[in-house]
Amino acid sequence: MGILRAGSTDPLEASADETLPTVNLASPAGHSANKYLGPNAPEPGFLRRMLPGFPWHKLPNWLTYVRCLAIPAMVVLFYLPDQHVATSVVFGVASFTDWLDGYLARLWDITSPFGAFLDPVADKLMVSTALVLLAGRYGKTVAIPASIILAREIAVSALREWMAQRGQRDSVKVGYQGKVKAALTMAALTVLLAVPEGTTEGALAQLHQPSLIMLFLSAVITVTSGSVYFRAAAPVLFGEG
Repeated sequence: MGILRAGSTDPLEASADETLPTVNLASPAGHSANKYLGPNAPEPGFLRRMLPGFPWHKLPNWLTYVRCLAIPAMVVLFYLPDQHVATSVVFGVASFTDWLDGYLARLWDITSPFGAFLDPVADKLMVSTALVLLAGRYGKTVAIPASIILAREIAVSALREWMAQRGQRDSVKVGYQGKVKAALTMAALTVLLAVPEGTTEGALAQLHQPSLIMLFLSAVITVTSGSVYFRAAAPVLFGEG
């Protein structure tokens, strides 16, 4: 959410073939729809024109709040009988909002200090909660990759904080491998949460092994992506930069 570079296509726009009327920013409707968005935000699409008074600039933060609220909901559903699909859906939808809120913030060229703080925190809380829940259910099979993923998150978060104090945070910003790791971890956990407990019958039960393979692969990428950050920070860590 903290990235300010805007995209070029608004997901709320009408179809590309539709000719959209020009919005006069001096008018009440146009002013309400755009005054809180960044200078690089595209013209309002269909929904933003239909609901000019809606606080669209707050939507990315609201999606982050939804992700936070999904954590206790996921915990409750996890321990209720026969709610594995509902648990998976809650986690999967919350994971999707992780991409969506950042996309909208970049597209509309908006950011907020609180949103920039809460967005990565909500992601880590959600993923770590799911890992702890599943490690409790499956034991060492999940506990091993979970411990690797959580240890890396703690180490990299501490590294970023230390580098930020020295004005070097950009050298350890999230890279491509980190994004792949996050997406793969969330996908693996979404699938594993959908597996019913105590049975090997049914289509969902057959997803147990594939989801574990995905989780272990995520742990491998976790290590390799973490090493990239520490190599980038090495000159500062060892007083060479």
